[in-house]
Amino acid sequence: MSHTEADLPAVIHEAEFVILADGTQVRYEESGGARDVFVNDEWTARSTLFPGSDYCLETGGCTYLLTATDDGLKVEKQ
Repeated sequence: MSHTEADLPAVIHEAEFVILADGTQVRYEESGGARDVFVNDEWTARSTLFPGSDYCLETGGCTYLLTATDDGLKVEKQ
């Protein structure tokens, strides 16, 4: 399932992704309780987040807060 910026804030689950306004795609893979965050077609995780941790992604002139939750990855525009 995919989400768009219009759906934000949204909690995505593994194998889901968000397409931001500039076309950037954000997804994650589960890794031992952590969330490995990938942007577009990256092969290396941009960040590894444990529940309660967050990461600010700046793209297309906007800032997005990515927060690991017990259920997935919350994506919200700042």
